Formats: sequence, C-alpha cells, structure tokens
Amino acid sequence: MDFWAQHKDFVLRVLAGLGVFLVALIARGIVYGDDLEKAKGDNSRLASALRGKSLATSDEITAAEANAKKLQANAAEIAGMIGFAGGDPDLELTLIRRTLGYLRRFRGEGAGELDAEALAARQSIRDNLNGGFGQLRLVVRDELAEEADIQNIKVSEGLGFENVTDMEGAELVKYLLQLELAARVVRYGIDARVGMVEEIRIDAGRETEVIPGANPDFLREYPVEIRLRGTQEATLKVLNRLEAEPPTVPWRGLRIDRSERPADHVIATITLLAIAAQPAVEFAPKEKGP
Repeated sequence: MDFWAQHKDFVLRVLAGLGVFLVALIARGIVYGDDLEKAKGDNSRLASALRGKSLATSDEITAAEANAKKLQANAAEIAGMIGFAGGDPDLELTLIRRTLGYLRRFRGEGAGELDAEALAARQSIRDNLNGGFGQLRLVVRDELAEEADIQNIKVSEGLGFENVTDMEGAELVKYLLQLELAARVVRYGIDARVGMVEEIRIDAGRETEVIPGANPDFLREYPVEIRLRGTQEATLKVLNRLEAEPPTVPWRGLRIDRSERPADHVIATITLLAIAAQPAVEFAPKEKGP
C-alpha cells in the first residue's frame, strides 16, 4: 500500500503542529530573550555579591548581643529617671497612688491609708472610666485647692482637665500621667508658698510622633503647661524641686517675666513633659502586612 496516500492527512497535521510550535518558540525568543538575558545577568551579579559578603563570627555576634543588652539597660535607666515604665502592668495604680500622695491627708500618720484609697480609685475607674477618673480629678483638685486657700494661694480650677469628659480606654494612662504631673507641681507650689498656680493646660489633642519613624510605644510624652506667680525665691524652689526629685521632669519650655504687682514677684510659664517609655519594645515599628 502507498504510505503517503494512506497517511497523508495525519502527516500534514503533525507537520502543521510542528510549524506552529516552531513559530511560537521563535516568537518567545524574540519577546522574552532580552528579559531572560537580563535576569540571568542580574542573578550572576547577585551571586557574586553574596560570595563577597563576609559572615560575622560567633564572637562578633556575641559582642553585638551584649552591646544591645547594655544599650537597652541604659535606655531603661534613663527612662526611669525622667518618667514611668509604659509596660508596667501596675502603671495605672502607681500613677493614682502618686497623685493621691500629694494630698495633705496622706502625709504623716495618714500615709497608711493611701494604698487602700488608690486601689478603690482604680476600681472605680475600671467600673466607670469617665466617672471614676472624674471623681479622682475632683478629689485631687478640691483637696489641693482647699489646702492652698488656707495658705492664701490660689490654684487654677479644674487642674486643666475641665474639658476631659469623654475619654477612651486607650487615653487613660495619658491623662493619669498628666494629672500626676499637674498635682505634683501644685504640691510643690503649696510647699514653696508661691502666690498663685495661675493656669494649668494639658494637651488633650491627638498624640504626635515623639521620635519620627520609631515605634510609638518606645516613648510617649504628654505636655502640661503651668503658669506660676510668686516671689523669685518660691518659684525657684518649685523649679529646682522638679529637677531634684525623681522622676525628673523634662522641660520643653520655660519663660520667666517680671510681675508689675507685687514688684518682687515673677511669672513663670513652664511646659513640662509627662513621660512613659518602654525601652524593651522594638525601636522600629512592625511592618504592616498586605
């Protein structure tokens, strides 16, 4: 039998398919040839670069880890000198206790009652965030103002928290830090016999980056602006005490003006920073997933 006559259709189909394949192969080479060559060149360069890299020795790695721990310890020590530990699970109680501790009734023989009242205040805040914090603020304001009045010292009403009526849970530590600092300055002012704690202003706005590009949990700072009026000696006592007693309070600004009346008085406007730091957290923020 004649092979070509019998299988002509089959052979033609095979040849046609082979032709299409060859055309596609040629087209692929034309379209992707340059890209493939470029990718091959890039891979070769990367491989050469990796071969040129030197790996750290075990001693170098150990030294780097030790240095990192030392730096972290130093950061924690500095943070403790200028503020409070943001990662402390008892931070809220610590701040409430310190704030109440500035009241006259918790000095001397009344100091033993401080812990119980601090725990009760924390529980009130947990039961009712805004109501409990508002009650704490009012107690501190009323008792400090009453004591100041006995000494003929005027204290700003509200301690700067007049507009803080509806806070979120995440804002509690911020406001406790600011309340503690405001109460501390009023306490120092009463002890120094300043003439007036004329104004207290807190920054109730949104938090801003303290260290651009860093993890915001690493360091948080909350401004408190206070204006004192009194003799130069009394004012200096307050300023010196803010630097001497731990935690030291960082200053963002200080302006002192001479008062017209009385002539021996000055007006000191101070912008202080309430600080919470967590040196143990990663300094760089975690990258968000897709």
